[in-house]
Amino acid sequence: MVDKSMIILLIVSTAICFLIPLGSLIYFARLKNNTIRPFLIGMLVFFVSQILIRIPIISYILPNSTWYLKLSTNPYLYGIFLGLTAGIFEEVGRYLGFKYLLKKNHRWIDGISYGFGHGGIEAILITGASLFSTLICSLIINSGGNLPSGIYNQITALGGMEVILSGIERISAMIIHIGLSLIVLYGIRAKKLIYLGIAILIHTIVNAPLVILPAVFNVGILGIELYILMCALVLLLFIFKSKKLYKKEEKTYEKN
Repeated sequence: MVDKSMIILLIVSTAICFLIPLGSLIYFARLKNNTIRPFLIGMLVFFVSQILIRIPIISYILPNSTWYLKLSTNPYLYGIFLGLTAGIFEEVGRYLGFKYLLKKNHRWIDGISYGFGHGGIEAILITGASLFSTLICSLIINSGGNLPSGIYNQITALGGMEVILSGIERISAMIIHIGLSLIVLYGIRAKKLIYLGIAILIHTIVNAPLVILPAVFNVGILGIELYILMCALVLLLFIFKSKKLYKKEEKTYEKN
C-alpha cells in the first residue's frame, strides 16, 4: 500500500507541474498585448531543442561512442558536458526564437511569457508526466490492482521528501528559464552576442553541479534542491532588476 500522505504529496507536486504552466498560459492568452505568442514559441523551442534533438542524441546516439562512455565515468567532465550541451541547445534555441520567430515581441513582458512557456512545457513533460504516472500507479496499488514487481517496488520505495521536492524544483526551474530568457532577449535588443554566451555559461553553472555534487561530494536530494533554489533566487533578483534595464534600452530599441 501507498500511504495517504504520499498520495497527497503526489497530487500537490503533480498540480504544481501542470497548473502553473496552464495557469500562466491562460493568463497570457487573456492579455491584450500579444504575449501569448512568446509563450507558445517558448514551448516549441524547448520541445524541438530538447525532446526532439538533444535528449535523443544523448540517450541513443552518443552511448554508442567510446569517447562518450569514457567521459561518463568522470563526473566533472560528464556534468560539464551535460550542462554545456543543455545550455547550447536551449539558449541558442531561445536566441533563434526571439530573433526570427518573435521579431515583434522584444519587450520585457515577452521575455517573461517566453520563459513561462519554455519552463512550463519542461515541467509538464519532464516531471509532471512522471509524477502523474506515479500517482495513477499508486492509486492502482491502493485499490488492489496488480502491477509488475519492479514498478511496485519503485513506487512503494518513494520518499515523501523526494516527491514534494520534485514539484518545488519545477518552480525554481521556471524562474531560471524566465531569467535566462530575459538575458538572451536583452542581448538581441542591445545587439550584443555576448549575452547569449552569458546565458549558456549560467545554464552550464546551474546544470553541471547536478551531476557533480552527488557523484563527487555525496550531496543528497535536499542539498541539490537548495542549490537549484539558490540559482533561482539569484535569477529572480535579476528578473526584477532587468525591468529597469529594458526601460533604458527602450528608446534605442524603438529607433532600430
